[in-house]
Amino acid sequence: MVWQVEPVSPNHGKPVVIGRFESTAWLGDVMVWISGEAELDTVRTTDGWIVSKHYDLAQSDDLDIVLDELVALLSEGSIPSAAVTAWSSRT
Repeated sequence: MVWQVEPVSPNHGKPVVIGRFESTAWLGDVMVWISGEAELDTVRTTDGWIVSKHYDLAQSDDLDIVLDELVALLSEGSIPSAAVTAWSSRT
C-alpha cells in the first residue's frame, strides 16, 4: 500500500489534512479536520464496492480507531460499524 499525506489545507477556515492511499485492490482517503471530525472513504477497485464512515474524534488517540477499522476493512473485509456502503456504477 502506498500512502500520500497532503499538506494542511485551510479549507475556508476549517483546516483539514488528507492522507490518500492506494493498493492493488483499494483506493481511498482519510480526512481529518481541526474540529475533530474525520472521514474514511474507500473503494475496492475489483468490483466498485464503496465504504465510507464519519468519525467525531474526541482526542488524537481516537485516530487509532479510524486506522484500525481501515486495516480490518482492507485485510478482512470487515465493515466498520455505522459505515455506509454502496456499489459504484463504474467498475
